[in-house]
Amino acid sequence: MSACDSTEQGHAKEVTGHLPDLSFSLTSDQGQPVTARTYEGKVLLLYFGFTHCREECPISMARLARVMHLLGEDAERAHILFVTVDPERDVPEELRRYLMQFNIGQATGLTGNPDEIGRLARRYRNAFRLHFPPGGDSDIMHGDVIYIFDTQGRARLLATSADPEEILVQDLRDLLPV
Repeated sequence: MSACDSTEQGHAKEVTGHLPDLSFSLTSDQGQPVTARTYEGKVLLLYFGFTHCREECPISMARLARVMHLLGEDAERAHILFVTVDPERDVPEELRRYLMQFNIGQATGLTGNPDEIGRLARRYRNAFRLHFPPGGDSDIMHGDVIYIFDTQGRARLLATSADPEEILVQDLRDLLPV
């Protein structure tokens, strides 16, 4: 399927026209209601995760922090949206505390009720599920996808935390208006 192929090797996957525009109504880590329109004019990096994640989320958030650092002044025109898949535990204060660990000024944690989170995840074909390992605590299995939207909220790229940070920075700069 050509929509999943990158135009250049090593760049984020182009998804323009294959995923819907950004649309949500959730609660920010400041306890305020927010929608996609709240972030209009910014290139957005949407990531589904949870604060008690031991594997993907800390690695992804550390890499996204590095990407924002590498963007330099351009980081003011980009923003990370960390959507929890564990809204029962990830209340706004917990999301804020978690994101502060990564020292990302341009990041917001988002939460809502399970139905709201589920609808948003389905909208972007993101899957997650509760996992019960033998003899261990329950965990949430989820993907490691970064959905990238242009300044008008159109889905443009898919990346993972494994994509080279420098390439992701270049891809983000390509989406920023001149």
